Amino acid sequence: MKITSIDLTPVTIPFREAETWFWGQRRGISNVIVRLHTDNGLIGLGEAVGFPSAPVVLEALTGITPLLEGRDPHHVESITRLIYTRGWHHYRHVGNGAIAGIEMALWDLIGKAAGQPVVNLLGGPLTETVPFYYHIPWKAADAMGQEAKRAVALGITTLYLKIGFGAEEDVAMVAAVREAGGKEVKVRVDANEAWTPAEAIHMIRKLQPFEIEFVEQPVSMYDMDALARVRAVSAVPIAANQTSWTEFNVLDIIRRQAADIILTDQHQVGGLLAFKKVCALCEYAQLPVLKHSFGDLGISTAAALHVLSSCPNTTSMASQTHLHFIEHDIVRPVHAFSHGTLSVPHAPGLGVELDLEQVTEAHERYRREGEYSPYGEPRSTS
Repeated sequence: MKITSIDLTPVTIPFREAETWFWGQRRGISNVIVRLHTDNGLIGLGEAVGFPSAPVVLEALTGITPLLEGRDPHHVESITRLIYTRGWHHYRHVGNGAIAGIEMALWDLIGKAAGQPVVNLLGGPLTETVPFYYHIPWKAADAMGQEAKRAVALGITTLYLKIGFGAEEDVAMVAAVREAGGKEVKVRVDANEAWTPAEAIHMIRKLQPFEIEFVEQPVSMYDMDALARVRAVSAVPIAANQTSWTEFNVLDIIRRQAADIILTDQHQVGGLLAFKKVCALCEYAQLPVLKHSFGDLGISTAAALHVLSSCPNTTSMASQTHLHFIEHDIVRPVHAFSHGTLSVPHAPGLGVELDLEQVTEAHERYRREGEYSPYGEPRSTS
């Protein structure tokens, strides 16, 4: 089996309502769908997230794809190493996201050729379902409380909200979600690097009475010492996301004991095999790993499910998803939540196929409206 051609399709899909975080506000997801065609007629599907922007990732993919033609998709290690030697070793934050879109398409082809779901090629499933959180979007505190009640009524057991908007507002939002969700529901918060170390220590102490599951990325991703300092004095567990961008970053976190939980994904570390390796590294360090989401659609979600279900340290807590937010997906079958969990696909490869009508609609929206920037516009407080 040889790769004969590659199709790249940028898509834009709206959110049901805007997502607001410390860096701005965005209206939806713009990602790039990868299709690897082969000489035996099989097509491998991948998805590259649009960070820092969809046009940048599309340009990166366009530069990488000539390296794939004529290659055997089984050779995942040699193909990814080749791509890194062509300059992406030095530009990992963009390169990893592009490489992940290609690499998961390789695994889709390998699984389809073998007649096996990818999870069976990664060691086999330890579980058939993986838990995910429900994201309560930023709005008035009482409205966030009402959404928390609706989520809990659906059987959701973990609620997530963005903070870092100011001490008074942060406390009010967390208090409303905790009260509405009840004592049995887990509540986690993500500051997205909003605080200095001193601010983080102060704010975490103010939030501690609400029994927070963990605080995600309280300080700058570039200051590992600051993260370690906050973790050392915090009674609330600390999760590292932006700081966990590459496998080398994760190794540094372990060495410095800078976090209690690792939040990363195949896009940050450069593919499913790299993600599996990072999960193993953290397993030996007795750290749980949760899947981070830049804004995953159905292909990337399926790919992550295969990795998460094959590792012993990835399903004790809920991973991240944007599937609750999007107006529609681009795959069949559509991922369906049951009490906050998703089932691992059983079909060969990643276990999903493109819904071509939805892909066409999403691609036309990208051409018509452009990308929905992950950084968007500053949030409106009116």
